[in-house]
Amino acid sequence: MRVSRGGPTVVRAAFLLLLVACEPPPAASEPFSDAAVAALATFDDEDPAELARAFEQLEEEVAAELDLTADVSKRSLTPARLTEADVEGIPRPDRDPALALPVALAGLSEWPLHDHDRVALVPDQVGIEPFSESYTRTFLEGEGCFSADCDWLRSENDIVKSNPAMTVPFVLFKDWRSFELSDGRGARASRGWMEEGADGNDDKGRIEQSFAIELWTEQEDGSTLRLLVLWAETTFNPEQDEDLVAVSTRLGMDLLFGNHDDWIAENPE
Repeated sequence: MRVSRGGPTVVRAAFLLLLVACEPPPAASEPFSDAAVAALATFDDEDPAELARAFEQLEEEVAAELDLTADVSKRSLTPARLTEADVEGIPRPDRDPALALPVALAGLSEWPLHDHDRVALVPDQVGIEPFSESYTRTFLEGEGCFSADCDWLRSENDIVKSNPAMTVPFVLFKDWRSFELSDGRGARASRGWMEEGADGNDDKGRIEQSFAIELWTEQEDGSTLRLLVLWAETTFNPEQDEDLVAVSTRLGMDLLFGNHDDWIAENPE
């Protein structure tokens, strides 16, 4: 078990240390950014061919740009910002999507793809999702069949998250789909978004908008490649430096990866 990912005192101390010590993620290549946006935009396509091509391009870019055996600073990138066209058709707040701060993080999990499906199906995500005081997942489709007998899992998530900056309740919609890459390997995609912004406590800030695309791809040795790309706009009172926000976001993403692996280890089939 990764003890450092657990108790709030340890997590918040690491949070503050990384804010001070770390540089924001370097810029991603144009092919990486294009593929990440394509995955977000084509997620709901009936035919997953374009989504699979985007995933395969992302795998190539991750292999070329990142060291998956290194620490979090060598596994993260800053993709391009979103445009209105990139999020067309996704219910969202009336905000300019270019204001959403982009962060991407990749990692390798020793656990096979089907174990990560089990994590998605946990209704109470507290202890899995970092900084969550409460996190209730209500399934809208696919709970009893994903991914063995159906390709889609859809959910609505009622969440309260708390970090050193603020506490904020919000609703997140998150869907998953199962498909194969062109070489027959299994893959999963997930897309998350907020239909409305959410105010933090005591006027300390607000989540204005959020979009995320995640990928899980089966590797030859049975492990799973993970990639999470997040575009989120949060306003803070007092205002926070954008680079520090990017670093803290990256920390939360890496904690999520580790928490998934910990849950799988602690909950064998």
